[in-house]
Amino acid sequence: MTLRLKLSAGYLTVLSAYAPTLAASSEEKDAFYDQLSRSIRLIRRGDRLALTADFNARVDSDYTSWSDTLGVHGVGNLNENGQRLLELWSAFHLCLADTIFLAP
Repeated sequence: MTLRLKLSAGYLTVLSAYAPTLAASSEEKDAFYDQLSRSIRLIRRGDRLALTADFNARVDSDYTSWSDTLGVHGVGNLNENGQRLLELWSAFHLCLADTIFLAP
């Protein structure tokens, strides 16, 4: 789902998604990430992006390998879904905001 909002400082596009679980087939995961990539590409240049999603992913805390994407507060052990997520985010120059700020 996408929603484009006009703000006083420009536009914000909110994209919401729910990724397949680890038990899903590679084909299902490929289809999801292909669709998500297409959706991100359709966001107008200059819009701010807020992506709210459940990616069923663990991204680890190896922020040195993913310095432009992952903050110092990543958790868990990297799993297949986490690897896919980091690769996609890196390709679009996005960051995982919940790894930048320490959760209470």
